[in-house]
Amino acid sequence: MIGYGSLFERLNGDAAKRAGQQREDSVMESLAAHLAKMLSTRAGSVQTLPDYGLPDLNDMRLSLHDSLNQARDSICRFIEAYEPRLSSVQVVSRSEPNDPLKLAFAIAGVLEVAGSRRQVSFSARLDGSGNVQVRPARP
Repeated sequence: MIGYGSLFERLNGDAAKRAGQQREDSVMESLAAHLAKMLSTRAGSVQTLPDYGLPDLNDMRLSLHDSLNQARDSICRFIEAYEPRLSSVQVVSRSEPNDPLKLAFAIAGVLEVAGSRRQVSFSARLDGSGNVQVRPARP
């Protein structure tokens, strides 16, 4: 059986790589992959959806505290608008112990798939090239 995934994940073979996994793990990996793609997209880069994407999180010209608050709010609104499997989204900024200037966030929300709802969380880190890595948080 092919693993859980979006239409594009099934077409490009990413869902097949999750074959044999528990459905819950497959859903979490699919969601993490989608969040990473979403959060790595810059505002204005999708012509058909001008509000799709985030501002450049490396280029905020406010104080660190204000920049983190603005980034957190932008991420929360963006996920709630474009990731229908997650609701009640909460985003918290995290400091990286080895590099306090790197942006990292904890993302939590309620996952809704196939009539079931449960609390989930992810860790997200902005790398030096502007891409965001998202991983399911393990208990």
